[in-house]
Amino acid sequence: GRLFTDDSGRECFELLNLAVTVEQPATAAEGVRAMRLCRRWHYPSEEELANIILNKEAVLVYDYIYGQRIFAYDGVLDQVSGYLIPLLSKRPNTRRAIVSLLDPQRDLRLDAENVLGIVAINFRIIDGKVRVTTIIRTSGFFTGWPANIFQLAKLQEHVAHALQLPPGELTTISLSAHLHLDRFEDIELVLGRDIVDEGRRRS
Repeated sequence: GRLFTDDSGRECFELLNLAVTVEQPATAAEGVRAMRLCRRWHYPSEEELANIILNKEAVLVYDYIYGQRIFAYDGVLDQVSGYLIPLLSKRPNTRRAIVSLLDPQRDLRLDAENVLGIVAINFRIIDGKVRVTTIIRTSGFFTGWPANIFQLAKLQEHVAHALQLPPGELTTISLSAHLHLDRFEDIELVLGRDIVDEGRRRS
């Protein structure tokens, strides 16, 4: 990665276009549990995180909720039940099964705050399994990515269940994967000093 100062003035290591594939998405909850073991911050529970991506109703605690964009885009469009599942059921080899979360009218404005991290989710049926590839605009790889990978695994599980197929691999492509320098002490608490020191040597 490279040293980078973000819009809020925080220094971080940034790696562009980082692709990570999780072969067993069912294990994604382990990252959330590891983060919740640290008492220095409040990390959302598995139930809260699942609710953010599977619930179409607004929750006042959050600035945005992915479920609204997925299951009630613009207040009406259910991209999963109304498009994705029927399309994959009828045409299992399709490459059109994509869910779009970015709303140009709301998000692509100079005064927009808290723009969504996850912007597009692609579903493919490969070797009889539902495989997911997700584009993440920016990914805080310590705090954000464990939550996102768990949420995506829950959505993948939801779609796979509806199609009566098992989930396959889950890939995220982070256009900006970053670690804030002021969080390295916290990273050591979760991962251990040896792993963090090895990461510093490699960078």
